[in-house]
Amino acid sequence: MSASVFAACGDNGGGSSTPSNSSGSDSSKVQTDNQEPDGNGDVVNLVWWHYGEQPKNLDRAIAALNEKSAKDIGITITFNYAGDGTQQKVAMQTGATDDILFTCAWYVNYATAAQQGQLYDITDKVQNDTPELWNYIPDYVWKGSEINGRIYAVPTYKDVAASQFWTCNKDFVFDTADAEAEFKATGMKFSTVTPLLEKLKNYADTNLGGKYPNDLTAPYYMNKGGIIGADMWFNAVLDSLHIGIKQGDSSNKVVSYFDDADYIEDLKTLSEWHKAGYINADCMQIDREPEFMVVGSSKVWEGGEANLEAGKNYKVAINRRCGPYATTSFVTGSMNGIFANSKHPDESLQYLQYINTNAEYRNMLAYGVEGENWKDNGDGTVTKLNSDYEPYAFAQATFFLLKPVAPAAADMYTTMKAEMEKAELSDLLGFTLNQDSIQTEVAACTTVFEKYMSSFMTGSFADVDASVAEMIKELEVVGYRRVIEEAQTQVDAFLGE
Repeated sequence: MSASVFAACGDNGGGSSTPSNSSGSDSSKVQTDNQEPDGNGDVVNLVWWHYGEQPKNLDRAIAALNEKSAKDIGITITFNYAGDGTQQKVAMQTGATDDILFTCAWYVNYATAAQQGQLYDITDKVQNDTPELWNYIPDYVWKGSEINGRIYAVPTYKDVAASQFWTCNKDFVFDTADAEAEFKATGMKFSTVTPLLEKLKNYADTNLGGKYPNDLTAPYYMNKGGIIGADMWFNAVLDSLHIGIKQGDSSNKVVSYFDDADYIEDLKTLSEWHKAGYINADCMQIDREPEFMVVGSSKVWEGGEANLEAGKNYKVAINRRCGPYATTSFVTGSMNGIFANSKHPDESLQYLQYINTNAEYRNMLAYGVEGENWKDNGDGTVTKLNSDYEPYAFAQATFFLLKPVAPAAADMYTTMKAEMEKAELSDLLGFTLNQDSIQTEVAACTTVFEKYMSSFMTGSFADVDASVAEMIKELEVVGYRRVIEEAQTQVDAFLGE
């Protein structure tokens, strides 16, 4: 998982198909103490397939949440923790009558689920029945959520536009190695980071026996996934096949990333770093996300240093590489939709409005019971008292009603929102590539890329030009250029060209 809250691509596994806090999803109406009934004397209970594993101590938090939501809107919730998504996919494919579900660009694929009729079309209802929700989320975020001009899920209004920043251990880089100037000189191209890495390595070799803080062995420590953000040159059209439109290209030409000179130059820089010892030699043998860094990169936001400092024994400095860019893939990085066969689509949409507009409930949903799981510090921040209730808050609702967790600054989410408001908008917001006619080619090309990408992203190929040529030759045999041509046809149609 990226150090930032972007996209938040991670999978905890586990999960259960059995709802976690009721006798089962067939019980849609309950009546409990302190709950105000609806006109029929009942409170409607909804089943929400929530991303991730069940928190350790769920019952107290759910009881408090349900007491408040029943009183406020006559709705309670049963969480069904979805784990790796397998059971949720089965539920969707078999026409389950549950209610709310987590979906996005990278998990239980939103576009695919919508196109296969597994999600309820909320386009008209969200505008007419939940105007507070409709007006709260910016137009460009709704636009990026469209599938063929229709909306099938509520996007989570948080860091919906991506900025890329170079990051570093400020204590070591600025104060110990005296490399502040080199860090602040970093820019879009990877080569702008080379003087910084060179200075840090020379310092460590001369003064520290080649070692770095927290037992790191190189100034840029990475796992086999490699560097974050190499693709920020592009607005992705089909990210898995590294196909997109170059940022700023008004002609909207669909290209392979590997046909772009800037992208190739960055890959060659990574190879030079690897040869020079700026990247840890064992990177291809490491699966886990590095816990510490000397220099790194992250999709974060201006003012988001405290988010990167969580769990670290040093201060973090950041320097913008590019962005913020609002694209379909970023906007759809976290969403909650409604099952196509839900028996309670109206109540589900009302609940989704509620969690995105009621600040008290939103903080409870993220942090649990005040006084038991967390306390309000009175300065705009909260302190977690234990780890009994720690759901993935990014998968729930907007961040902009949350009080940040100390030691983060009270204005952390205010600064994030300000960054989202100045996002550069892609012409392709709302575009999704239809892969029906190219499924065979996409599958074959994906297999080819799986052979090569880790080595490219870690700089492990000694001869980048030769390795790119070898890979492209394999890709063209299995139809890579046909995929690009089909993508261009669909992009042109979407743009009316």
